[in-house]
This record gives sequence, structure tokens and C-alpha cells, in this order.
Amino acid sequence: MGLADQAAKIFPVRRGGWFLAAAAILIAGCTQDNPGNADVADPDELPKRFNVIEPIGQRSPYGNFLAGRFAEGQKDFARAAAALGRVLDDFPDNVALMNRTFYLSLEAGRTDMALRLAHKLEKLGANTATGQLLLAAESVRENDFAGALQRLEAMDRSDLARYSVPLALAWAHAGAKETAGAVAALAPLDQEAGFETLRQLHEAFIQDFSGRAGPAEASYRATLGNDPARAATRAIQAYGAFLEREGRAEAATALYDKYRGENMDGLLFESARARLAAGEKPAPLIASAADGMAEAFFDIASILPKDRAGEIVLIYCRLALYLRPDFPLAQLLMADVYEGFGRQVDAVDIYRGMNKAGVYGWVARLRLADNLYDLGDANGAIALLRKMADERPERSDALVRLGNILRYEGRFKESVAAYDKAVERIGEIKGDDWTILYHRGVSLEQSGKWERAEQDFLKALELEPDQPYVLNYLGYSWVKQGKNLVQAREMLERAVAQRQDSGDIIDSMGWALFKLGEFADAVGYLERAVALRPQDPEINDHLGDAYWRVGRRDEARIQWRRVLEMGPDDELRDQVRRKLEDGLPAIEPGGGS
Repeated sequence: MGLADQAAKIFPVRRGGWFLAAAAILIAGCTQDNPGNADVADPDELPKRFNVIEPIGQRSPYGNFLAGRFAEGQKDFARAAAALGRVLDDFPDNVALMNRTFYLSLEAGRTDMALRLAHKLEKLGANTATGQLLLAAESVRENDFAGALQRLEAMDRSDLARYSVPLALAWAHAGAKETAGAVAALAPLDQEAGFETLRQLHEAFIQDFSGRAGPAEASYRATLGNDPARAATRAIQAYGAFLEREGRAEAATALYDKYRGENMDGLLFESARARLAAGEKPAPLIASAADGMAEAFFDIASILPKDRAGEIVLIYCRLALYLRPDFPLAQLLMADVYEGFGRQVDAVDIYRGMNKAGVYGWVARLRLADNLYDLGDANGAIALLRKMADERPERSDALVRLGNILRYEGRFKESVAAYDKAVERIGEIKGDDWTILYHRGVSLEQSGKWERAEQDFLKALELEPDQPYVLNYLGYSWVKQGKNLVQAREMLERAVAQRQDSGDIIDSMGWALFKLGEFADAVGYLERAVALRPQDPEINDHLGDAYWRVGRRDEARIQWRRVLEMGPDDELRDQVRRKLEDGLPAIEPGGGS
């Protein structure tokens, strides 16, 4: 069973289960004889009123329940938690409802409310693994390590708790200055496939945190292993920072150099190189037991598949951020989850709340620009990227994103200018830089600068010879111009072999055959292209032309009429109207038309 499946087992099922039970109670309970809301004056109990979202008028408990269920389906966890909280005001002893409101509160970042609910569930004997982890985290934040250990030792270790409990226990021991106990608590992870490296990394963190330099270095080395391509960036970062703090600047530099070109993120290590150049030493990555436990929860979140266990990932990120509010890795992952949910507004809030000057602040701002564009604020995204490009004249990434957005907006000349500056900053073009050349080539071609565009496409193919989109764009451009048709056909055949489900590429192949006079074969490709892209006016127009050439003239006219219904641009509309009146001109001797 995979981690996502194990995660799903401990997460309350959304359909059926508690929904049906809670709905039945609500329907039966909404009477004058059962007003509910019989709270007692206990500081650990829930507050009298839960709602902190904007007032929405009077609703029945069942109406609030349905509103909460709808908001949850929209991944709007703040409103879902508030709506179910209003129901909980009226039915404070409904354990199933309380449990679900706890999860939604935690997902929404309402940790204060989630803690109150977790304490109440614990008093009722309705413990959940996530609730116990949150309460243990609360104890660690308050330096009550004995309380955290007592709670964690009593926890069941099924499903995700098989991984989270040993890690949390280890950091509770570390906080209590029990290094041996902390290392021993990690031992069960050795029995879990794929967790050896994570266990070694946390052992290194614990030894480092405890001031045991020798064992810490041994564990850091074990974490890195012998294959540079498989070393985790976080482990490189942690070991390098350890060496810097130990006054071993040359060893740290050698470490960074060794992994350059493998999996190192140049942006991430810029600050490390700047420190080394300035003779400064970094702060420890793990400065407290709370930091270590936050790292553990983040690590679990980061290995879960976001597409299948997004809400579990979000919950573990919230646990990490409760312990360490300034944890940019967890913030970035949480924003990524919201993007996957289609909640770009929530992602934008996270990116805007991150430290701009931090190591990860640049990444957050790049992602902020992407999300602003997705939300329809193209001008905001463009302004942000222009500002970033001016701030860091040595970097090209903001300019590349700027060029992309300008290209999406049809501002091709401005796009070319942005790409030109990016290429200038990059210097030597190699490897993955083919994408910049390809995108600049598109903007150049759209700007009427074909000679420069052609050179970019050809250079991109030098770097990535079988790249299907470059093959398609250059091949199709040649076909439209009626030049290099044999070479264009060969390019398009290579593109089709790799992307047989791409309507655009299949259309290019069909149109190349049409231009070569192989009309019957062209029909087959163009019919496939229309099946893949039925609403594309240009592809439908191509099929109409092919039908005409093979004598299927009624079908050709049907295709052309369809084109007019698809809202083509003015040029294509005028061409199609002429073809509907006169058909295609006859083919002249020698192949011309």
C-alpha cells in the first residue's frame, strides 16, 4: 500500500459516514425541544460562537451544514470550517461533526480552533492521530517535552503514524536532551522501504542540534551517499551549513562544487556562496526541537503525492508551520497544493506573506507572478517581473517569465526584447536553454522577423534534436512558406512519431502532405487532427481543402461552413467565404494552383 493510500485511511471519508450521521442528527435535532448549544464554562471548551468569516445572515443548522459541505468541495476550508463551526454551536456534543471541523480548521490554518477541538476530542476519548500530533506539537512549543513524550508513546502507529510518530518522538527526546533516546526513536524507520535516507538526515540533524559534531558529520555523509545525482538538495544544504559553522570553509566550497551540475539549485546556494565570500557563518538549520519536529512534518508532506493526497499534504504543512511559522519550504509546498486545488487566491496570499529577502523569497515572487497571471492580472504580473529583473541584473529567470507572459498576451515585440535580455544574461546557451530559443523564435515569427526566428529554431534543434514542438513549428512554418518541403516533411514525421495525440502536430503533417500534392494521405491525417481538435478553425479549413482536392466537394463545403461558425479571424473568414463561392483554383501543370 502506498503512502497516499495509507494517508487516505486515516483521513475521514468525505462521502457517507460522518456526513450521513451528522445530517440525520441535524434533521432530527432542529426543533424547539432540542435547542442544543449547551456549553459549559470550561476554558478548554469551544467558544460560544465559532464564526469569524463575514456574516451571511441567519441560516438553519442544516443550511450551515450544506454550506460547509459545499465549501469543502470547493477546497475553501476557511468557509467550510466556519460553516460547520456554526452547526457545532448548536450541537456541541456531536463527535463526528467535531472531528470533521477539527480537520477543516487545521487545513484552514485556524490552529487555535483546531487545538481547542483536539483537546475536547481527547477528553471525550475520540482521539485521532492528527489531533494527537497537534497536541504533542503544542507541548513541544511550550517546552513540555515530558508531556509530548507521554502523548506520543501512547499513540497507535498505523498508517502515516508509522512515520510521523518515530520522527516526532525523536525530536521530543532531543528537546529533553536525550540524544541516545532520540536516535533510538528513529530506528523503526529503518524497517520502512525508502525511509533510510530520511532517518539518516534526522539523525544528522539531532546530532548537530545536540552539539555532537563527529556523529553529525558521519550521518550527513551517510545521507548524501555515493551518487551525486541522487543526493537530496536539503541534505547538501544542511551538511554545507554544518561545515561552514565548523569553520571549514574550504570543505563547504568543495561540497557545493561537487554537486554543481547535478541536482543543485543555483538560486538556493547563492546565499551560501555569498556567505563564504564574506567569511560569515550561517545560523543552524535546526535551532530548536520545534524546528526539528517541523522539519519532520514537512518531510512527510513532501513525499506524499499532491494529486492524490493534497489535503493530507496541507495538514502536515500546517503542523510544520504551527511549530515554525517562518518555514518557507512548507509555505511553498502549501501554496503548490492550493494551486493544484485551483485556489490561486490562497496561493497568492501565501506567496505575498513570505519573506522577500529570504533564500526562497525569489522563488515565491516568481510563482506569485505566475498566479497573478492565472487570476487575470497580467499587468500586475508583468510589473512584478520587470521589477525583479531590474533588482537582480545577473539573473535571467524573471526575464524569461516576463517574455512568456508577454507572448501569451500577444505582445510579441516586447516579448522578444525580454528574451533578448535573458539570453544576454545567460551568456553561453546550452542544454535546456533550447526552450528560451524556441519561445523567442515563436515571438520573432509572430513579429514578422522570420530570419531571426528560423535561426533560433535551428539552434534549438542543435541543443535538442528531437524536440517535437520545435520540429513542428519550424516544419509547419516551412510548409506555409512552401520551402524546404521534403525536410519539413521529415521533421514533422519525427514530431508525429512522438506526439500522436497532438492535433496541432497531426495537422502540420497533413498540411505538409497537402502542399506536396499527396492529397489522399493528407485527408487521413487531417481527419485525425480534426477529431483531436474539433473546434480549431484552421484545422477544419485544412480538412475542407483536402476534401476538395480528392473530389469530396460537398464535404469540403460542410467543413468550410463549420469554420465560419467557429469565429475565425478576419483573414481566414474572408478566405473561406471565397472558397464557398468559387471552390479552390485548379492545379496548374507542374503542381501550382
